[in-house]
Amino acid sequence: MKKKLYITASGRVNTNCYIMVDEANNNCIIVDLPDETGEQLAEFCQQNGITPLAILLTHGHFDHCGGVAAFLREFNVPVYGHANDIELAKNASKNKWRVRAEDCDITNFVNDGETITIGDFIIEVMHTPGHTMGSVCYFIEDLMFSGDTLFHTDIGRTDFAESNPAEMYKSLKKIAKIEKDYKVLPGHEEYTTLKEEQENNVYLYIVNTPTMPPTNRPIKKVSTSSSPLHRSRLLPWHPRQGIERSC
Repeated sequence: MKKKLYITASGRVNTNCYIMVDEANNNCIIVDLPDETGEQLAEFCQQNGITPLAILLTHGHFDHCGGVAAFLREFNVPVYGHANDIELAKNASKNKWRVRAEDCDITNFVNDGETITIGDFIIEVMHTPGHTMGSVCYFIEDLMFSGDTLFHTDIGRTDFAESNPAEMYKSLKKIAKIEKDYKVLPGHEEYTTLKEEQENNVYLYIVNTPTMPPTNRPIKKVSTSSSPLHRSRLLPWHPRQGIERSC
Protein backbone atom coordinates (compact mmCIF):
# COMPACT_ATOMS: atom_id res chain seq x y z
CA MET A 1 0.00 0.00 0.00
CA LYS A 2 1.24 3.47 -0.86
CA LYS A 3 0.36 5.53 2.15
CA LYS A 4 0.65 9.04 3.45
CA LEU A 5 0.81 9.85 7.15
CA TYR A 6 -0.37 13.12 8.66
CA ILE A 7 0.57 13.90 12.24
CA THR A 8 -0.73 16.59 14.54
CA ALA A 9 0.03 17.20 18.21
CA SER A 10 -3.06 18.78 19.71
CA GLY A 11 -5.32 19.02 22.73
CA ARG A 12 -4.43 20.36 26.14
CA VAL A 13 -1.48 18.02 26.64
CA ASN A 14 -0.19 17.85 23.06
CA THR A 15 -1.31 14.36 22.17
CA ASN A 16 -0.26 12.91 18.83
CA CYS A 17 -3.05 12.18 16.39
CA TYR A 18 -2.17 10.10 13.32
CA ILE A 19 -4.11 10.09 10.05
CA MET A 20 -2.95 7.34 7.69
CA VAL A 21 -4.23 7.76 4.14
CA ASP A 22 -4.31 5.10 1.44
CA GLU A 23 -3.27 7.12 -1.60
CA ALA A 24 -4.95 4.67 -3.98
CA ASN A 25 -8.43 5.65 -2.83
CA ASN A 26 -7.99 8.45 -0.25
CA ASN A 27 -9.44 6.33 2.54
CA CYS A 28 -7.92 6.80 5.97
CA ILE A 29 -7.77 5.45 9.48
CA ILE A 30 -7.15 7.65 12.49
CA VAL A 31 -5.11 6.61 15.52
CA ASP A 32 -6.20 8.51 18.64
CA LEU A 33 -8.26 11.68 18.52
CA PRO A 34 -7.39 14.18 21.25
CA ASP A 35 -9.64 16.65 23.00
CA GLU A 36 -10.27 19.89 21.08
CA THR A 37 -9.36 18.17 17.79
CA GLY A 38 -12.46 16.43 16.43
CA GLU A 39 -14.00 19.34 14.53
CA GLN A 40 -10.63 20.42 13.09
CA LEU A 41 -9.87 16.93 11.86
CA ALA A 42 -13.32 16.49 10.31
CA GLU A 43 -12.84 19.75 8.44
CA PHE A 44 -9.39 18.62 7.29
CA CYS A 45 -10.83 15.40 5.87
CA GLN A 46 -13.66 17.23 4.12
CA GLN A 47 -11.37 19.82 2.56
CA ASN A 48 -8.96 17.18 1.27
CA GLY A 49 -11.49 14.64 0.05
CA ILE A 50 -10.35 12.06 2.59
CA THR A 51 -12.82 9.35 3.62
CA PRO A 52 -12.32 8.11 7.20
CA LEU A 53 -12.95 4.41 7.75
CA ALA A 54 -12.31 4.05 11.47
CA ILE A 55 -10.76 5.48 14.62
CA LEU A 56 -8.29 3.32 16.54
CA LEU A 57 -7.75 4.14 20.21
CA THR A 58 -4.51 3.12 21.88
CA HIS A 59 -6.25 3.59 25.25
CA GLY A 60 -9.12 5.42 26.91
CA HIS A 61 -7.56 8.52 28.46
CA PHE A 62 -9.37 11.76 27.65
CA ASP A 63 -6.43 13.17 25.70
CA HIS A 64 -6.58 10.24 23.27
CA CYS A 65 -10.35 9.98 22.82
CA GLY A 66 -11.82 13.31 23.91
CA GLY A 67 -12.25 14.54 20.33
CA VAL A 68 -13.99 11.44 18.97
CA ALA A 69 -17.57 12.53 19.65
CA ALA A 70 -17.15 15.82 17.76
CA PHE A 71 -15.63 13.96 14.80
CA LEU A 72 -18.47 11.44 14.74
CA ARG A 73 -21.00 14.23 14.29
CA GLU A 74 -19.52 14.64 10.81
CA PHE A 75 -18.36 11.10 10.01
CA ASN A 76 -20.11 7.99 11.28
CA VAL A 77 -17.24 5.53 11.66
CA PRO A 78 -16.52 2.69 14.11
CA VAL A 79 -14.28 3.30 17.11
CA TYR A 80 -11.85 0.50 17.91
CA GLY A 81 -10.33 -0.06 21.34
CA HIS A 82 -9.86 -2.59 24.11
CA ALA A 83 -12.80 -3.59 26.31
CA ASN A 84 -10.80 -2.92 29.48
CA ASP A 85 -10.91 0.82 28.77
CA ILE A 86 -14.65 1.10 28.06
CA GLU A 87 -15.42 3.00 31.26
CA LEU A 88 -12.34 5.19 31.05
CA ALA A 89 -13.29 6.40 27.56
CA LYS A 90 -16.97 6.65 28.43
CA ASN A 91 -16.07 9.05 31.24
CA ALA A 92 -13.50 11.17 29.41
CA SER A 93 -15.40 14.34 30.33
CA LYS A 94 -14.91 13.51 34.03
CA ASN A 95 -11.12 13.39 33.89
CA LYS A 96 -9.51 14.48 37.15
CA TRP A 97 -7.63 17.32 35.45
CA ARG A 98 -10.95 18.90 34.45
CA VAL A 99 -9.83 19.27 30.87
CA ARG A 100 -12.73 19.87 28.52
CA ALA A 101 -13.32 16.60 26.64
CA GLU A 102 -16.31 14.64 25.42
CA ASP A 103 -17.16 11.12 26.45
CA CYS A 104 -16.30 8.41 23.94
CA ASP A 105 -17.99 5.08 23.19
CA ILE A 106 -15.83 2.23 21.93
CA THR A 107 -17.91 0.32 19.40
CA ASN A 108 -15.51 -2.38 18.18
CA PHE A 109 -13.30 -4.31 20.57
CA VAL A 110 -9.77 -5.47 19.78
CA ASN A 111 -7.93 -8.40 21.34
CA ASP A 112 -4.32 -9.35 21.82
CA GLY A 113 -2.79 -11.08 18.83
CA GLU A 114 -5.64 -10.52 16.40
CA THR A 115 -5.36 -9.02 12.94
CA ILE A 116 -8.12 -6.69 11.82
CA THR A 117 -8.77 -5.49 8.29
CA ILE A 118 -10.32 -2.08 7.64
CA GLY A 119 -10.58 -1.30 3.96
CA ASP A 120 -7.11 -2.10 2.63
CA PHE A 121 -5.47 -1.50 6.02
CA ILE A 122 -4.21 -4.62 7.78
CA ILE A 123 -3.67 -3.97 11.47
CA GLU A 124 -2.08 -6.25 14.05
CA VAL A 125 -2.99 -5.75 17.70
CA MET A 126 -0.86 -6.23 20.81
CA HIS A 127 -2.52 -5.75 24.19
CA THR A 128 -0.04 -3.85 26.39
CA PRO A 129 -1.73 -3.13 29.74
CA GLY A 130 0.11 -1.04 32.28
CA HIS A 131 -0.46 2.65 31.67
CA THR A 132 -4.13 1.66 31.52
CA MET A 133 -5.54 -1.85 31.54
CA GLY A 134 -6.86 -1.40 28.01
CA SER A 135 -3.71 -0.04 26.42
CA VAL A 136 -2.81 -1.55 23.05
CA CYS A 137 -0.20 -1.12 20.34
CA TYR A 138 -1.16 -1.26 16.67
CA PHE A 139 1.19 -2.52 13.96
CA ILE A 140 0.64 -1.52 10.33
CA GLU A 141 3.36 -2.60 7.91
CA ASP A 142 6.57 -1.00 9.28
CA LEU A 143 4.81 1.26 11.79
CA MET A 144 4.11 0.69 15.48
CA PHE A 145 1.58 2.99 17.14
CA SER A 146 2.58 2.63 20.78
CA GLY A 147 0.19 5.03 22.52
CA ASP A 148 1.41 5.79 26.04
CA THR A 149 3.07 2.42 26.51
CA LEU A 150 6.42 3.26 24.90
CA PHE A 151 8.07 6.60 24.23
CA HIS A 152 11.49 7.65 23.00
CA THR A 153 13.79 6.62 25.90
CA ASP A 154 10.84 6.37 28.26
CA ILE A 155 7.51 4.70 29.05
CA GLY A 156 4.05 5.78 30.17
CA ARG A 157 3.19 6.52 33.77
CA THR A 158 1.98 3.68 35.97
CA ASP A 159 0.93 5.57 39.08
CA PHE A 160 -2.68 6.27 38.10
CA ALA A 161 -5.61 4.43 39.68
CA GLU A 162 -6.25 2.77 36.30
CA SER A 163 -2.58 1.72 35.93
CA ASN A 164 -0.86 -1.50 36.89
CA PRO A 165 2.95 -1.53 37.20
CA ALA A 166 3.22 -5.33 37.17
CA GLU A 167 1.23 -5.48 33.93
CA MET A 168 3.43 -2.78 32.41
CA TYR A 169 6.44 -4.92 33.27
CA LYS A 170 4.91 -7.85 31.35
CA SER A 171 3.98 -5.62 28.41
CA LEU A 172 7.49 -4.24 28.15
CA LYS A 173 8.88 -7.77 28.15
CA LYS A 174 6.67 -8.56 25.15
CA ILE A 175 7.87 -5.45 23.34
CA ALA A 176 11.51 -6.16 24.18
CA LYS A 177 11.24 -9.55 22.47
CA ILE A 178 9.89 -8.26 19.14
CA GLU A 179 12.48 -9.11 16.49
CA LYS A 180 11.29 -6.90 13.64
CA ASP A 181 12.26 -3.24 13.68
CA TYR A 182 9.45 -0.70 13.45
CA LYS A 183 9.12 3.04 13.31
CA VAL A 184 7.55 3.76 16.69
CA LEU A 185 4.87 6.46 16.70
CA PRO A 186 4.02 7.22 20.34
CA GLY A 187 1.13 9.04 21.94
CA HIS A 188 3.28 12.06 22.78
CA GLU A 189 6.45 13.69 21.54
CA GLU A 190 8.86 12.51 18.87
CA TYR A 191 8.92 9.25 16.98
CA THR A 192 11.68 6.67 17.36
CA THR A 193 12.46 3.12 16.24
CA LEU A 194 11.90 -0.09 18.12
CA LYS A 195 15.50 -1.16 17.65
CA GLU A 196 16.72 2.11 19.13
CA GLU A 197 14.48 1.65 22.17
CA GLN A 198 15.48 -1.98 22.63
CA GLU A 199 19.11 -0.87 22.67
CA ASN A 200 18.86 2.39 24.63
CA ASN A 201 15.61 2.55 26.62
CA VAL A 202 16.49 1.81 30.25
CA TYR A 203 13.03 0.39 30.97
CA LEU A 204 13.32 -2.22 28.24
CA TYR A 205 16.77 -3.03 29.61
CA ILE A 206 15.35 -3.47 33.11
CA VAL A 207 12.69 -5.97 32.06
CA ASN A 208 15.33 -8.02 30.24
CA THR A 209 17.49 -8.25 33.35
CA PRO A 210 16.87 -11.60 35.09
CA THR A 211 17.52 -10.15 38.55
CA MET A 212 14.68 -7.62 38.20
CA PRO A 213 11.40 -9.40 39.09
CA PRO A 214 7.96 -7.88 38.49
CA THR A 215 6.95 -5.34 41.10
CA ASN A 216 3.67 -3.92 42.33
CA ARG A 217 5.26 -0.50 42.69
CA PRO A 218 5.34 2.02 39.84
CA ILE A 219 8.41 1.31 37.74
CA LYS A 220 8.84 4.95 36.88
CA LYS A 221 8.66 7.85 39.27
CA VAL A 222 5.74 10.25 39.29
CA SER A 223 6.30 12.94 36.70
CA THR A 224 7.03 16.41 38.03
CA SER A 225 6.23 17.89 34.63
CA SER A 226 3.54 20.55 34.26
CA SER A 227 1.85 18.18 31.84
CA PRO A 228 -0.27 15.68 33.78
CA LEU A 229 0.13 12.61 31.59
CA HIS A 230 3.65 12.62 30.21
CA ARG A 231 7.04 14.18 30.40
CA SER A 232 7.71 17.71 29.26
CA ARG A 233 9.90 17.99 26.14
CA LEU A 234 9.85 20.08 23.03
CA LEU A 235 7.89 18.58 20.15
CA PRO A 236 9.50 18.32 16.71
CA TRP A 237 6.46 20.11 15.27
CA HIS A 238 4.31 22.90 16.55
CA PRO A 239 1.15 21.91 18.45
CA ARG A 240 -2.04 22.13 16.37
CA GLN A 241 -0.04 22.26 13.13
CA GLY A 242 -0.48 19.17 10.97
CA ILE A 243 2.70 17.81 9.47
CA GLU A 244 2.73 15.46 6.52
CA ARG A 245 5.32 12.71 6.66
CA SER A 246 5.96 9.90 4.19
CA CYS A 247 6.34 6.42 5.56
